[in-house]
Amino acid sequence: MRLDEIQAKLRRVKVKADAIEMIWGDEVHKKDNPDHQEYEHHIESLKELEEEFQRVSASFGEFGATVKGLEPGLLDFYGVRDGHLVFLCWRRGEKRCEYWHHVDSGFSGRQKV
Repeated sequence: MRLDEIQAKLRRVKVKADAIEMIWGDEVHKKDNPDHQEYEHHIESLKELEEEFQRVSASFGEFGATVKGLEPGLLDFYGVRDGHLVFLCWRRGEKRCEYWHHVDSGFSGRQKV
């Protein structure tokens, strides 16, 4: 899943930026700091990856889905059951969407369709 790839990149870049910041503290923000440019590069990469994550997450909305979580990978789709608005619920690894839950309940309220 593309979101998993982006999340993994986010973690790697954040570790690098955090390490530089731990070494230098506030000094890393000074332009004459030897690691300033590398740190700024990582910060810019984080912003770009976060924007990409938001764009990809939002693209699920084109299919009527909402990303509820990446671990284990949850998608909810609006549906109607017995005249009530519900979420049809899919979890990564499931071959099809076979569960639902009330809009005001979460994953723990899943029931077989």
